[in-house]
Amino acid sequence: MLSRRSFLAMSSVLGGSVIAAPSWAALVDQDANTKFYASAYSLNEQEHYFGLFNDTGNLSWATKLGARAHAPVVHPTQSIIGIVARRPGFFMEFFDVSTHQKVLHITPSKEHHFYGHALFSKDGKRLITQENHYPSGQGKVFIRQWPSGDIIQSFSSNGVGPHESVLLGDNTLVIANGGLMTHPDEDRKILNLDTMQPNVTYLNLDNGKVLNQSKNSDDLHQLSIRHLDVNQQGTIALGFQYQGEIWDQVPLVALSQLDQSTLEYLPIPEEVRIRFKQYCGSVCFDASGEILAISTPKGGLVAYWHVNSKTFLGIDNCRDVCGLSTTNNAHEFLLTSGTGAILKSNPVQNSTTLIKKHTSLHWDNHLRLIAT
Repeated sequence: MLSRRSFLAMSSVLGGSVIAAPSWAALVDQDANTKFYASAYSLNEQEHYFGLFNDTGNLSWATKLGARAHAPVVHPTQSIIGIVARRPGFFMEFFDVSTHQKVLHITPSKEHHFYGHALFSKDGKRLITQENHYPSGQGKVFIRQWPSGDIIQSFSSNGVGPHESVLLGDNTLVIANGGLMTHPDEDRKILNLDTMQPNVTYLNLDNGKVLNQSKNSDDLHQLSIRHLDVNQQGTIALGFQYQGEIWDQVPLVALSQLDQSTLEYLPIPEEVRIRFKQYCGSVCFDASGEILAISTPKGGLVAYWHVNSKTFLGIDNCRDVCGLSTTNNAHEFLLTSGTGAILKSNPVQNSTTLIKKHTSLHWDNHLRLIAT
């Protein structure tokens, strides 16, 4: 685990420098097999935190935040973690875990807000954010230099509401343009329900060129594309949040490819699809890329598929579950819930284990593995 002794030793050597921040592996004390996970959480409606816990579910590091946050951002090599404010968000905070120090505070450009997600380039030299230019409602992608945070490029996301994105290879950004036009003055009210057009856009990060774009059919234009993940084979998994009537029978999960113009919807038994209540939370592939997990906090379950065969595998029931992360083991996932539960699940072996129950805290929407 990350011991206090390790923190203090790193702090005295490095003096809190972002550039000199040690690798994640350098922070592992004694047990090189220990894994860490990052998540925001709250104690109540006024007290919000961001922290790390280990694979036994014990908190190893935490810091208080001024407002509720959404998704973690993990630097690929340095011991830097960040957290993005919940949409409409106006802050990102970055911390050096080795020193317990905040190293960078980033705010969006004028007349923009964050969407709760961000990511680093694979070499760790660029920070990529999705933002809303709320006077026009158009989505933007900003490329910031790391560790300064200075904007060096910006592109259109080629859609409205770019909520989450992932990297396909080193230089292709895949963006879930959710299609929801909002304005921070009206909180989270959707302003374009009748005209929304969500899409998945594949963007060249060098020049902003669109490499591919896919969307739902016109009769499914209210099927907001919100969260996504990518596996080693380059398959993109998508989770939807339908903005139409609760009783409408619509697909909720799909696959996308760079060389395909259409989306491929995955089967869900109707009795399970109904329980989703039209809302997908987190989207996550396992370490092998063979198994896909989708959570629904509204439905209180996680559903699983075998991707290549497009086979539905089953569900785990867990009240207010949303956070999903792969572990280093094939077919295995870690789950977190708003009730404070941390579970480990292997849907291929049909096994689920409660790792820890933190009765005083509420895990937020998203979870990230730190690959030490």
